[in-house]
Amino acid sequence: MPQVAYTKSVDELAAASKAGPSAGGNKPREFSSGSQLFLFFYLLGYNNVSFIGWFWVMYATFFRIAVTQFSFHDVHQVVWPALILVQSSAFIEILNSAFGFVRAPVMTTAMQVASRLFLVWGVNYFFPEVRTHWAFSTMMIAWSVTECIRYSYYALNLIGQVPKALTWARYNFFLVLYPLGVGSELMMVYQALPLAKEWNPYYFYFMIVVALIYIPGFPVLFSHMLAQRKKYLKGTYLVAEKKKHKE
Repeated sequence: MPQVAYTKSVDELAAASKAGPSAGGNKPREFSSGSQLFLFFYLLGYNNVSFIGWFWVMYATFFRIAVTQFSFHDVHQVVWPALILVQSSAFIEILNSAFGFVRAPVMTTAMQVASRLFLVWGVNYFFPEVRTHWAFSTMMIAWSVTECIRYSYYALNLIGQVPKALTWARYNFFLVLYPLGVGSELMMVYQALPLAKEWNPYYFYFMIVVALIYIPGFPVLFSHMLAQRKKYLKGTYLVAEKKKHKE
């Protein structure tokens, strides 16, 4: 099956973001087969639907916090139904990677999706009492903003129309959102531990093991994203220098 990658390399994206639509963004996409055309529309639809779902979660979170004057107690009441749907559907991303529809490594994708599903089903679903904690709201902020940027970036990249501001956001917002998300996730696990111990001691220890995995996992993933950001910044610098010399 032909591979259809919906992400370009960091250097290609840096160049495209600086060059603007005139660098091929307005050219019609060409397909060598019907299967590629199908995958293009499939990935475009998947990314758009995922963006809409996460945009609703983001909107509902910020709106609820605003109308309650920064009360985090009942944010879960408005976002929970949409959250379990949109986050559970992320399992499709593992299949997309496994079948070669996208360039993302299967194991990395599986680990990231599994950690999210653990927080949704393994923590918040089993122990709904923890949803009233402020960490649930900050976790929703980190997740939803990150995913809105990511899915809109993927969708627009498919059609070759990624705005400079969106590319910049993708390679910079994680500096704040990733630590915020990880900290919120660990806080949710910590809040659920007493409930888990009372419910099932084995599950209590399982949650501790999962939390400990964050210790080596966080610096590895964060370092990887920093490396990607460095490549992007290097690419934009080279494009800017080349443009300066042409002038």
